[in-house]
Amino acid sequence: MKTRFGPGKIGIPPWQQHLQELPVYTPGVRLTRDERARYAKAVVDARHAGGSKLGIASFLGCSFALVQRLLDLGEGLDEASEAHRVETVLRAGIADGTYQVGDVLPTPERLCVQLGVRDESVRRALARLAQEGHTLGISGLGTVVTNPDAPPTGSTFQVRTRSGQIQTWTLPRTQSPHIRNVITTRIKDGIYPEGSRMPGTKALTEEFGATEGTLKSALRPLKKRGILSGTRQEGTFVHSAARSLLAGVESNGTNPKRA
Repeated sequence: MKTRFGPGKIGIPPWQQHLQELPVYTPGVRLTRDERARYAKAVVDARHAGGSKLGIASFLGCSFALVQRLLDLGEGLDEASEAHRVETVLRAGIADGTYQVGDVLPTPERLCVQLGVRDESVRRALARLAQEGHTLGISGLGTVVTNPDAPPTGSTFQVRTRSGQIQTWTLPRTQSPHIRNVITTRIKDGIYPEGSRMPGTKALTEEFGATEGTLKSALRPLKKRGILSGTRQEGTFVHSAARSLLAGVESNGTNPKRA
């Protein structure tokens, strides 16, 4: 497609330089998916370089509303890309032992500086890792690396701060590990007998004052180990050998202290 003018045009404002190689926009012609992504990135870059929305719309020959949609799309694509990069870096650090179970991760602010990303991108990456049980965030304290197959149990657990100091953190009662600990204790005590059906989602979320997402996160490691099974339609069932499976998890639990 024809572009407005060649690269390196002298004398144009910096923000226009981000738009100069875009195909000429034809009103009424729908952009393809690739074109939308290309336009969105260029418009976001132009906006960050000082271009106004009206100026960008005038330069491209399109509506103000289209510029706004492109900005929303571009910011979302950029943020998703950043969050994926943060997640990849943290996963690699956990896999190679840079961040071991029990280690407190750098603060979101520090990760933003280290990786050159936005705060929201770091939050999205940490939320994804927490959902899978690889990390646990405690309000006012920080985020610690956890083992999804042997999550923290009890009301407290030990962590290693960035300075190497060992601290004892208290688990909020609404956190997934607390819910998981209560459920595993009930299985051990026979309150939820082996082979029985557990209370439904509604009953458990009301009891713990938690969301369905938090409950799902709490049960995920237990289902992964085969201690619990079932579907939303059928309900959740306790394995017929759940106590033995729990004993195996505890005997293979990870000590947060370094060897």
